Amino acid sequence: MLRSSRQLKRLAPRLPAVPAAPKTTSFSTKTPFAALRSPKRTSLAIQGRLTPMALQARYTNSPYDKIDKRAEKEIAKKKLEPRPEEVSAESSTRKFWEPAPANPQNDENLSGGLKKEVNIVRDTFNLSEVPREPYALGLAGTLPYLATSLSTVYLTWDLNVEWPSSSTFANNVFMNHESAQYWLNMLEPIQLGYGAIIISFLGAVHWGMEYAEKTPHPRRTPFRYGMGVLAPMIAWPSLLMPIEYALTSQFAAFTFLYLADVRAKNKGWTPQWYGVYRFVLTAIVGVSIFVSLVGRTKVGNAQPHIGQGLAESMHKGKSDESRDWGKLEEEEKKRLRKEKEEEEKQKKAKETKRKAEEKKTAKKGESKGKDNKEGDEDKKDESESTDESKDDKEKK
Repeated sequence: MLRSSRQLKRLAPRLPAVPAAPKTTSFSTKTPFAALRSPKRTSLAIQGRLTPMALQARYTNSPYDKIDKRAEKEIAKKKLEPRPEEVSAESSTRKFWEPAPANPQNDENLSGGLKKEVNIVRDTFNLSEVPREPYALGLAGTLPYLATSLSTVYLTWDLNVEWPSSSTFANNVFMNHESAQYWLNMLEPIQLGYGAIIISFLGAVHWGMEYAEKTPHPRRTPFRYGMGVLAPMIAWPSLLMPIEYALTSQFAAFTFLYLADVRAKNKGWTPQWYGVYRFVLTAIVGVSIFVSLVGRTKVGNAQPHIGQGLAESMHKGKSDESRDWGKLEEEEKKRLRKEKEEEEKQKKAKETKRKAEEKKTAKKGESKGKDNKEGDEDKKDESESTDESKDDKEKK
């Protein structure tokens, strides 16, 4: 890359020191051919193409591509020896059944390629080109995010531990649930407010860069002013959202601003080290926000015996998101099966009881029938005896 834009300025054609021709009015709507071939029009076109390169060359600080002149001289001294006996119509081809020629440098090439990839990754995340002041201040700006995220995990863990407990260590490490809930509610506005300030600051950085420019640019200037206005418009409304949605929206805002900064860096509107610098800081902030979300909502799913109390204490009045619905469904099915079995047992008991009662009633009916038959027979005998007595009396 170029260390300055002097070479680019040399490429631009210079305007000839010729007095301007007088303007002539024409009733034709077409542009005259002489005007298209004027040096002024071509110079403006070339300058428009070279402007982004000049802006990018201004911020570059990488060295020139070094040429090994000694190696080139040694190669130039070597003579190419003619070997016509080794060249034939089939010397440059290989039959498909022949094995491939052995290459003893495969392992070396593999290790060299791996080292090359590692060096590329190391150079990508290398912050040696970043100035000392923004490097130190940027890392210091991520400390509040790390502190609030780790504090959130600690307090949510505290809410799920029985306190006071039989362990003196746990009693000394953890606090009571009322204090933990108080500090957890205190961290919410601190974390969200600090995130809104940082997002607004990332937009204001573009304003500062634009103020340092001497002349405006038709594409750069609206972009920078737009970023300065759009960043706080995205950041501050997140304070009105619930904590989970607010953290998620701020994470999306940090990602959007990072992509915009990378675009500005590629166009030469920022220093070349600004892209890697923003990536590292955005990664730290994103991990901190993710840890905060895990500490607030996902601990119960990872460890049910710890997250049960957390879900009950943090989701009061909301749908319980940490319960194992599959397990609850199985328990409900077992309960329904037991109820059905009990109902079947009760039905069987009722049927057996009804059958026993029917048998008893049947036996009673048989005994009554026998008694009735015997009574009828006695009545018949009595009537017969009375009839016989009447007949005897009549005979007499």
